[in-house]
Amino acid sequence: MPLLASMQNTFADFAVLGRQVQSEPGVIVGPIARVFGAILNFLFNIAHAITPNNSLGVSIILLTIVAMVIMLPLGIKSQRSMMKMQQLNPEMQKIRAKYKDSRDREQQQKMNQEMQALYAKHKVNPLGGCLPMLLQMPLFFGLIFIMNHSFVYIGVLNDLYYQISEAIMQVPDYIQLLRPLAEPLIPGGWAGNAAQVQSLIDAGWAAEAAVAHVSGDVIIFWWPEHLSRIFNSFSQENWQSLFYQIPDAYMYTIQPLFDQMQNIEIFFGLPLRDASGLMPPGGIIPLLAVLTSLVSAWLSQQVNKPADDRAKTQQMIMLLVMPLFMGFITVTMPAGVGLYWVTMNLFRIGQQFIMNKSAGVKMSLPFKKQEA
Repeated sequence: MPLLASMQNTFADFAVLGRQVQSEPGVIVGPIARVFGAILNFLFNIAHAITPNNSLGVSIILLTIVAMVIMLPLGIKSQRSMMKMQQLNPEMQKIRAKYKDSRDREQQQKMNQEMQALYAKHKVNPLGGCLPMLLQMPLFFGLIFIMNHSFVYIGVLNDLYYQISEAIMQVPDYIQLLRPLAEPLIPGGWAGNAAQVQSLIDAGWAAEAAVAHVSGDVIIFWWPEHLSRIFNSFSQENWQSLFYQIPDAYMYTIQPLFDQMQNIEIFFGLPLRDASGLMPPGGIIPLLAVLTSLVSAWLSQQVNKPADDRAKTQQMIMLLVMPLFMGFITVTMPAGVGLYWVTMNLFRIGQQFIMNKSAGVKMSLPFKKQEA
């Protein structure tokens, strides 16, 4: 019905469960999510055509590799910039020593000017090493939103969630079964305004909507799309709690669809849309995030070794703090985002190791005392 379809789009934010379970992506993350969501869907279709099992995880790995290959020239340029900075380190130390005992602002400005002149002479950007990581962060945040809304961006999952929603809507009293599980996931609450719902019914929406009165509240589910949003936020525990209450006669239809969805979203036993957490199997992601971040940071620091003890201490602190921070972040994020981060680190480790070797960089283990 074209009229009803038009009204659905127009009033998408009007009814209670028409509201999005997750927040809007915003003006920055939104366009990034759309672009990378389209790329992820393309890569997913390729992976899914080869094998449906683990296809979401495979497509995330492929997306990461594509992004890293695109930024490879920038990464190589950044690495070379860091190597040049290391070569200039003796001259930089001389400039710092020249103004070492001066606290005068004018003298400090002169030191900065000499530093800038040194960078300009050798065509070195002191911030060049940070640029690849800064460019990775928008993709990181965009992928967080994509993983929280996977059915929006991946067509196969969209169809599966729709079919699961349709099948669950056939279960008697499904609203009562869903309410305790879905209510905590919906910002602003569960129950609707009776006048708002009645206006929709009067406008002819009743034939396409499931309306119920539960404990005095008016609840409306327009179409399965709205249930899909809720189900897309379900954890494994949520699904188990819901299925425990559904009669077997209905589970015969629901279970095969759910199994297809699980085969896609679970990557070798790891639910990619659930938060990684600390316990297995998800806990392997934060652990790998810490280890790969540590190795990647260590390889980067081999190129730019400070001469004075204070700078060495600061570098060592950063070597430890950043990997631990990323481990903490990936504990709370969907495991699929952590998979992206680990894959990116592995790519960077290979890239950095090859460049360090080709440039003859001497690599020393952290905390190891340097020989006099």
